[in-house]
Amino acid sequence: MFLHFIVEREHKEAFLDLAHRIASSDGFINRNEQNYIQGWLLELGLEDWSPDARAHLSTAELIGNLQDDRIKHIFLAELLLLIFADGNFNDEEKRIADEIQRLFGCDDETFAKFRGWVEQMNALKVEGMKLVLHTSS
Repeated sequence: MFLHFIVEREHKEAFLDLAHRIASSDGFINRNEQNYIQGWLLELGLEDWSPDARAHLSTAELIGNLQDDRIKHIFLAELLLLIFADGNFNDEEKRIADEIQRLFGCDDETFAKFRGWVEQMNALKVEGMKLVLHTSS
């Protein structure tokens, strides 16, 4: 949705690394999470990206040089969409989200606004699916 604003390959790869880490944090990547990641690969123009290249790096190492607040907000919005894609906010996802919030210097109020936006987006998707799939008999 917002990833086209990211220009530097290093930032694109860091985003994908974090996304893969979040998606696989509960031991498997479900279909919704996989769909997000596939779409992001196309949006970022990194179809050749591999999740194994920097898997050994810590979250802090992945985003350590990210200084632009706008890019941080893009990461936060998109990663929260991923976290809630499977309808479950597990302990490991919460730990990673908390770590990203801390590393980005994002206060609780701002984080809550992003989370609220994600929850509204998900509710709108459900509402849209109901509208599209509802048939009159």
